[in-house]
Amino acid sequence: MIKRSKLRHFLNTGTSESPTYNLMNLGIQNLSINKNPEYIEEGYIADEVGTKVLESLKPDFQFDINVDETDPVSVYLTELEWLDKTMEDTHSDIVTVQAWKTPSEGAYPAKKYYVSIGVETIGDEALKTMKHSVNAGVRGDAVFGTFNPTTKIFTPSP
Repeated sequence: MIKRSKLRHFLNTGTSESPTYNLMNLGIQNLSINKNPEYIEEGYIADEVGTKVLESLKPDFQFDINVDETDPVSVYLTELEWLDKTMEDTHSDIVTVQAWKTPSEGAYPAKKYYVSIGVETIGDEALKTMKHSVNAGVRGDAVFGTFNPTTKIFTPSP
């Protein structure tokens, strides 16, 4: 069995030209990558049972995060929300790392997802820590490669 802590995510809080990857952790208790599969469903005239084929995926990352002025991920998301950013101003990338695998020269198998980040809500109940509800929709195909959590460098596979 693999613990959830071994599937790590790093958000680029910099730019695409000068990425700055920060571990998505502080204030996030639950994060899922929803694949949102779409199927083609057909029935053929000589079959008793229908056919269902996976046609496409439309992944997104969904999570809540406590608003924390000391966490670079929270600061980045708070700025997106506060400035009402839309379209290309919400574009970033998230690198997902399989930290349970054996590293090669300090780098683990990883996938870089290009995302458009929507901070959908801000707030929570009275007397509780303020939260953001976030949906980061994946834009296109992921890039496979490796990621070194110490140097925070993603290297695409050839």
